[in-house]
Amino acid sequence: MQVSAEPRGWIAAAVVSWKLGWKIRRARRAERVAARILGGALAGSSAVGRLVDEVRSRGHAEDHLQTALRASLEEDRADFAATSPRVRAFVVVRGLAARAVLRDHLRAARRARDDARERLGRAVLDGSANLSREPFVNDAAGRAREARARLSSLVTEHAALLAPFGGSAWPDWMEAAGRETSALGSSFVRVLGRQFVPRLPALGGLGAGWWVASTFADSDLVASLHSWSLGRGPPWAVSTDTFDLLRFWVPIAAAAVCSYLGNRLGARLRARYAPPSLAPGAESRPIGRSDGASSATKWGGSTTNERSSRPALK
Repeated sequence: MQVSAEPRGWIAAAVVSWKLGWKIRRARRAERVAARILGGALAGSSAVGRLVDEVRSRGHAEDHLQTALRASLEEDRADFAATSPRVRAFVVVRGLAARAVLRDHLRAARRARDDARERLGRAVLDGSANLSREPFVNDAAGRAREARARLSSLVTEHAALLAPFGGSAWPDWMEAAGRETSALGSSFVRVLGRQFVPRLPALGGLGAGWWVASTFADSDLVASLHSWSLGRGPPWAVSTDTFDLLRFWVPIAAAAVCSYLGNRLGARLRARYAPPSLAPGAESRPIGRSDGASSATKWGGSTTNERSSRPALK
């Protein structure tokens, strides 16, 4: 890049560029929120279209999940009153787990709804979707256009500021140093997460090593003092060779057993909760988020094709 001959020139430009970048990030968030509000207003109006139907179906899916949350709580209250005291703890745990799963689905449904609203709002601002004539829709559209115009003006000002410096106010060596520092920090955090976060076999080995050190000793004096209640050392005395073997093999055996049990438990859980395989002649189709109707009917009932494919009752 080409920097100014005076050091103060690019330093001042860098400071102003940082301030403008912060304003651009805020304006971009405001523009996204305005587009979502516009999409929600269109979904609540008399507008029609594929994107409008998708936003409405996402909203129906969210409503079904909220209804399921309330129904789960009511069911737990009824079971808590009807069951014996020794079973009520299981009712509470079941309800907490069930509502945790429902809340996770609800967060996913809200993200999908917000994305659909934002796409609809942007389509209206770009002119690829029709705008209804309701007053609240026109007001939301005006606010979205103002937010987009503010973002566009800030981006233009930022580009004009950095144009004399080749698009960036920072020297090339500072940008390269920043990229390398970021890459080094990411690698460092990744290695720390893998090496210093203990897993179940490692915890089992640590616990076994602590148990050996607190239970056995290669000194008869330490064991005798413990038996006379004169110390807090290990109560059992073994030979030095036996103590070395215990310190080496017991943690390894404990880690191996924990690893084996974890793998077996994981395999059983995957086999139990894996979705059933399709029949040989069944048609495979994606489930869930590819279209709005499937996500809406996931909690509300069967789709039209599924109802039409069922045999009629005579």
